[in-house]
Amino acid sequence: MKPQKPEQEKRNLAVLFGQRALATIGWTMASPAVVLPYLVISLEMPVFLAGFLVSLRRSANLGTAVLGAEFAAARTNKKADISATDFVLAMCYVLALASIAINSSFVVTALLVLAVLIIGLTEEFQNLISWDFLADTLQSDNRQRLTYSAMAIGGLGAILLTWIAHIAMKEHPPLTRHSTVIVIAVVCFLVSAASILLVRELKRSAANTNIPAVRNGRLKAARQAIAHFYASLRNLLSMPWFRKYVMMRIALQTVELSVPFFAILAAISHGASQKGLTALVISSAAALVVAGPVWRAVGRISNAAVMAGGALVAALAGVLLVGNYYVHLADITVAHSITLFAVTVGMQGVSSARALYYMDMAPKEYRVSGLAVSKSVVRVFGVVLAAGMAALAHLQHVTWAISLVAILNICTAIFVFSAASQPAPDSKPT
Repeated sequence: MKPQKPEQEKRNLAVLFGQRALATIGWTMASPAVVLPYLVISLEMPVFLAGFLVSLRRSANLGTAVLGAEFAAARTNKKADISATDFVLAMCYVLALASIAINSSFVVTALLVLAVLIIGLTEEFQNLISWDFLADTLQSDNRQRLTYSAMAIGGLGAILLTWIAHIAMKEHPPLTRHSTVIVIAVVCFLVSAASILLVRELKRSAANTNIPAVRNGRLKAARQAIAHFYASLRNLLSMPWFRKYVMMRIALQTVELSVPFFAILAAISHGASQKGLTALVISSAAALVVAGPVWRAVGRISNAAVMAGGALVAALAGVLLVGNYYVHLADITVAHSITLFAVTVGMQGVSSARALYYMDMAPKEYRVSGLAVSKSVVRVFGVVLAAGMAALAHLQHVTWAISLVAILNICTAIFVFSAASQPAPDSKPT
């Protein structure tokens, strides 16, 4: 691919800034990790279902990473694909909203499971193509500027829109207020889907445009995709840079798993309150505003410092949340808002620095396949850990799961800082 002209990259940066800010607002106001678990508990569904949806979403991520990597790598018009995925995500949340109007617990459960399954499949495919798209469209400095700036502006937008929705719907029942927040997110996803089409992309010829599903039928295509995945796994595991990255990603899964269980505890504690979900969405959005400039400043030191710092912040938030649950040092809503703010700051730092670290480390020819394979390996661990935490929350209490993940986050911080601070290993197989 030919390098982009400076004026073209400047224009693309402006377009992508608006698109990613809108997408950030959508993901914040309809977060699968915060809003959906909160909605499940508000509908008086069992805690196990909320935990199961966390595991289901990660299983769907895994399925896309294994079966969709070759297809994603072969795509030439990635901006159209990203637009399509934003549209599908919007429709999934419409499906989740539709479940609220149904009285049957079985139908509500089925619709929520279907919505979360499609969200998991779609978001993973979007992730596979988005980072490759950004790497081809922007230079490293502009990628970092876009990542952190759009995060902050998107957070401000989510705070403003959530507060407006709260004021406008103050006299309505809790579920109506929750639904309004999700409707605004749907609109943001739809506008994001339209805006990314304005990017001027220099298309590449695909390495393999004969997608197996078209050539040999879907069943055989799935077998070929799995065979291709294992071949890629064996090849990539022979490379020191990839082994190191996979170990770091496995460790960092504990940070990502903190958020949904924080939300479950919040919903149990004050799911029917006038300001419960509003407070959580605003606190997580405020975290994006703070996380952008803070982690960008820390990132000037190293990506390792950002990842380790994020894990430590998440661990501290977990300790404070569990402590306040038993000792009651602060108002429940305030305590949950503050700790969700902290853990979201940590998670955003981890996810952003991890992606930037990968783009700097991965050779171009392995960028998409390496991302897909690493996610697949990590998702297996994540699915097992999420299922275990869901079972622990159901059998004992959700505070047990939060305590466990807080301990693991401390261990993660130590390991990641040590591993990522070492010199980058050779990208050649060993």
